[in-house]
Amino acid sequence: MTLNAYVSALRRDLLEDLHAGREPRVGSFDAALLKEGRAKGPAQIGDCRFEPDAILLEFVFPEAGGRSTVLTVRVPSPERIVYLPVPEWVVEDIWHGEVHGSYEFESDARRMVSRLHDQLAPEANRALFGRKPCRHREASW
Repeated sequence: MTLNAYVSALRRDLLEDLHAGREPRVGSFDAALLKEGRAKGPAQIGDCRFEPDAILLEFVFPEAGGRSTVLTVRVPSPERIVYLPVPEWVVEDIWHGEVHGSYEFESDARRMVSRLHDQLAPEANRALFGRKPCRHREASW
């Protein structure tokens, strides 16, 4: 099962638990936030974030005219999650929204692939988690 399929099933199961008045069947969460949220009404699906060893699922309890309560459920991952950065050889055509590869000398291509491989190591990859700034690369004509 892919990470996306796993998260989708997990989200569905946890939302089902919340709608049925149960605590989330897996993971850790703030019980006081759950109690506060339940007083506001049914949960809605919120954001999903990742850590190398966990999936963080947010459930939003909206309040009309007030502030919503956001419950985060931290679920340990069944295996290490890695962030795959966009390789430096990928070129984005901002005019058409297309993404495609590029032509490189073999020596440069091997260096780029090696660098991407090195970024999968646990500590190097951990540094890639979190919010990402927008990045644009000039197209090489």
